[in-house]
Amino acid sequence: MVVNVFFSAVTQATLSRHELLAWVNDCLQANLTKIEEMATGAAYCGLTDLLFPGSCQLKKVKWNSRHEVDWINNWRVLQGSWKQLGVDKPVPVEKLLKAKFQENFEFLQWFKKFFDANYEEHDYDAVSARGGEEFPAVLPGGKAPPPARAAPRPAVPSTTRRSPGITSAPQKSTAAATQKPAIITQKAPSSNNSNGSSGVNVAAIEEKYKKQMEELIQENAALTESVTGLEKERDFYFNKLRAVEILCTEIGEDQHVHVKRITNILYETEDGCDEEHAEILQQQESPIPPVEVQEHTNGHSNHDEKEITPEEKVHDVAQKAAEINLDDSETF
Repeated sequence: MVVNVFFSAVTQATLSRHELLAWVNDCLQANLTKIEEMATGAAYCGLTDLLFPGSCQLKKVKWNSRHEVDWINNWRVLQGSWKQLGVDKPVPVEKLLKAKFQENFEFLQWFKKFFDANYEEHDYDAVSARGGEEFPAVLPGGKAPPPARAAPRPAVPSTTRRSPGITSAPQKSTAAATQKPAIITQKAPSSNNSNGSSGVNVAAIEEKYKKQMEELIQENAALTESVTGLEKERDFYFNKLRAVEILCTEIGEDQHVHVKRITNILYETEDGCDEEHAEILQQQESPIPPVEVQEHTNGHSNHDEKEITPEEKVHDVAQKAAEINLDDSETF
């Protein structure tokens, strides 16, 4: 039967980070260098299998992955094992995944007390249990970890429950590690209580990330479609302006352009001119647009729109010259 413990760093003696790391490395034949490396959940899977042999599916554990999705998988494997064992400790997965020192240090302190309260002496090969995989694996150009050693037999305290001794720690640290902690025991919770645990549900976190990813994919597709439409519209109107510019360039000295040609460019679509604007184009025969002529009377201007051609201008000048009769014989 699993013994659940409640741990408080204020009321109970704790180990330093170096002592805890030495203990984890000694139990798992590992080479961890920082408390933050416990955030992957892989070490807890190995320690749980050491504590309760065969209780954790180590084949599903990603020992050396650097991807958060694989870390979430490790915590799911661990929580499934703890649920079957009856461990009622809430696991703050979301906080531990951030790989911050304080959260992972406090959780490892609790696990050490839990381990001491439940460990019974037995032989265990941690390297063989994880398929001979190095933990953590050596990075390219990095220093290789020390060769694997046989797991040492833990020191036997006066009580029936024991925990492995820390072979590489000072004498004072070893005494502190083997000392039986003050614990509060309780009956193993029922399956209903374990199902209602307040710990973070790893499956819910993964589902949340998948939903966010789908929303981002849909948003990206909508934005891509919008940008494509805007670029197409931009090119359409630019081509119209370019056509008008070419038309104005080709006019030459005549400087006469039919309005119909300009409106034909403006109303033209990709499939040609539509029926509504085709009727407008048929009605337009004027060579140039109306010219506004202003006549000033007593400081006021009257606006009349007239269409003036060069022939009409010559005729008006000749008519006004005929109306003026000058007598060359008169002198002033």
